[in-house]
Amino acid sequence: MVKVRRLDNGPPLAFSGIEAALECADTPLGGCIYARFLVPKFTFLRTLKTAPVNDRRSMEPLLAGKGLSKSFGGLTILSQADFLLHPGEKVALVGPNGCGKTTVFRMLVGETAPDLGEILMKSDLRFGYLPQVPNVPEDRPVREVLAEPNAETRRLERELVESERWMASPDAWDQPDAEARMTRYGEVQMALGEARSKSDVGNDPILSDLGVPPEVLEQRFGSLSGGEKSKVLLARALANAKEKDLILLDEPTNHMDIDTIDWIEGFLGEIEGAVLLSSHDKFLLDNVATKILEIDHRRVREYEGNYTEYRVQREAHQRALEAQRRRNFDEVKRQMAIIDEFRARKRFTQIRSRKKEIERLEAAAPGQVPTANRAFQLVFKAAAQSGRSLLRLEDLSKSYGERLLFRGVSFELEKGDKLGLVGPNGCGKTTLLEILIGRRDPDSGTIERSKTARVGYFAQESETLDLQRTLLEEIRSIRRPPPPEEWARGFLGRFHFQGGMIHHSVGKLSGGERARLALAKFIAQEYNLLVLDEPTNHLDIESQEVVAAALKEYPGTVVIVSHNRSFLNDVVNKIGVIANQKIGIFQGTFKDSWMAVRMGEFLALKKKPRYRVLRVVKDWESGKSFQKGDTLTLTGVETQAFLRLLRWAEGVGRVERLEG
Repeated sequence: MVKVRRLDNGPPLAFSGIEAALECADTPLGGCIYARFLVPKFTFLRTLKTAPVNDRRSMEPLLAGKGLSKSFGGLTILSQADFLLHPGEKVALVGPNGCGKTTVFRMLVGETAPDLGEILMKSDLRFGYLPQVPNVPEDRPVREVLAEPNAETRRLERELVESERWMASPDAWDQPDAEARMTRYGEVQMALGEARSKSDVGNDPILSDLGVPPEVLEQRFGSLSGGEKSKVLLARALANAKEKDLILLDEPTNHMDIDTIDWIEGFLGEIEGAVLLSSHDKFLLDNVATKILEIDHRRVREYEGNYTEYRVQREAHQRALEAQRRRNFDEVKRQMAIIDEFRARKRFTQIRSRKKEIERLEAAAPGQVPTANRAFQLVFKAAAQSGRSLLRLEDLSKSYGERLLFRGVSFELEKGDKLGLVGPNGCGKTTLLEILIGRRDPDSGTIERSKTARVGYFAQESETLDLQRTLLEEIRSIRRPPPPEEWARGFLGRFHFQGGMIHHSVGKLSGGERARLALAKFIAQEYNLLVLDEPTNHLDIESQEVVAAALKEYPGTVVIVSHNRSFLNDVVNKIGVIANQKIGIFQGTFKDSWMAVRMGEFLALKKKPRYRVLRVVKDWESGKSFQKGDTLTLTGVETQAFLRLLRWAEGVGRVERLEG
């Protein structure tokens, strides 16, 4: 018989054959009474009695981290970190690159274990998980990837194996928690059967919503683009979302086009289950999150509201703590001066009272102040002044094999223009940039570059970096003869590459560090036309804001391909949208231009546009397939999912709009 103390200080509860313990009454577990049934790696929460429920915080939490500590080598990522997540909450996990966000996700799904502390989880938790870095063999067919056991199934399988290992031990049935373990074993078997029955998402309509065509299912995973890989894995995470308690998303917008990010935002806002996500897209965090968990000083701090509200609260909290710290310091200094005066007068009784006051002040000193933003320093320098017009395109067209990317492209770039290029994955944005800088030739049309144009190109995924060089060698490679080592050391220091780190090879850097180094190398040279392909990939939000501010102040001309809506909104004054194998240029910020595009789509519906099918398109929602040569005529009653599928198909050349 085991007695369990109650949170509400009522009489103890008695259990037979169960090893149970309860959290102390002052922990934020929502006013419920819990027993913790101990099983390997995870602790599952059970509600014994529930206090009146007024909001989600008074409900049983879905999961919690208690006293989590985790180190890798000599680097401590988390130390005594605590957090809670309740049903229906939309929570963003934020912090700078390398702070441990991905580690938290991996601990929650059982891919890694904390060094200290424990994960407390609802016993029948149903969840989906999108990892930041896919661990999928390159030669595996996509259909098999979608049929693989998901994160929930793998967690249950691991628990089942561990329970069976325990059952095989000679003294298993003599242990006081044997009955609870066997009860849990039966529950896991039932949950595993249900999870396996829903693990194959190869025919889920969500594939259509994400723009995954049927033939992709027969391809090898390694042959897909970054955007296609992300969509396949996101479909696996979001499948049957209405039946799940929790969706875990680690950077769900990586490699996604803006239309897909829009869809993700709407989807997460509509589902009733809880969401825990990490993202570098401020618009997504503002429009979805209602609570922020920030990793700082190896702990987790909680803030109410969306990302913008969190930043305001954080700054106010920081100012208040710093002010309190200054007041405490000044008062301790004053008391020390009084003690010196009393010592000179030999008034020892008064000295003792003053020392007690100092001890009281030190005990009341504020906790750690939130870490100040440590963003790198960035200033884009313009080359010598150029003429008004830097670049002019006239009636350009380009195809990729038999697929037309765009045609009839005509526009001019003048001094001071800041143009953002957007469109679905595969529509030709990077190809257009390579035509602008002269790396590719158009199939037809003309391109005129000013003789004064000095073009700098920042490629996707930091492809200009030599992974074998050290950081010092890489930054000195920008010109011949190389700049002095002292200059290179100081320049790298501005980007927080200091000490022995500058002698590390580039290949050992993280994704965020490589992005920082690539930017450092890029701005060490002077241009008057900057062409950037996804410059904020892998950068945390504070670093994105530094890049955005520098580009906004840059006096030259800028062309940017980006899927980061808030970044585009901060920088550009024009938006180029690739659609219908054409490019439309819209004046204004991203928000203004995006609304103009949506209005154009609305007007097109009034005209009942027609489309010719060039390659098979399947509407997963209805199960209907449209074959090559078919003609589609919109009636105005199509679902949003179908319209989005059609926009995607048009953007990647599967259908073409018929004139007239």
